[in-house]
Amino acid sequence: MKVLKGQSGVEYLTMYAFAFVILLVVLAGVYYMLNVRPITSHCDFPIDLYCSGYFINTTGNLTLVIRQQTGHPITITEFNCTSSDNPNGVTKPLLTPVTINSGEQALVINGTPCYKPSGDVAVGRVGNYYSGKLFVKYNETDTGFFHVLTGNIVAKYE
Repeated sequence: MKVLKGQSGVEYLTMYAFAFVILLVVLAGVYYMLNVRPITSHCDFPIDLYCSGYFINTTGNLTLVIRQQTGHPITITEFNCTSSDNPNGVTKPLLTPVTINSGEQALVINGTPCYKPSGDVAVGRVGNYYSGKLFVKYNETDTGFFHVLTGNIVAKYE
């Protein structure tokens, strides 16, 4: 009687080859899920101010339409768009303050540059993304109270 050792060796290698291929597929799937996340544009503030429209051009200039729901008419007096740490919420005066009644929206920023952490203007290529913070200083025109809100923006260069 002959013993077929070659056949069992081939079965052994085939079984482990399939197991190895399955392991590679699982590892590739885990890597893809953890590292490939789609970037979505968004602009948000914590309360009462909402980005109705926004975009950043390749020279780093931002256009921003804000809708407000504070319950008071407000005047936006200062603004800053930066990706650097800005713990004090430093803002820069607008050339022309913008008044918005509650429930309405207005073009607040048109061509104001956003900045990189280095302080340089955040220029980019079409299709790339800018990520930073928006600092808006406004006063309620009927009460006189001043507020500084910090928002987040991720915008695709257009």
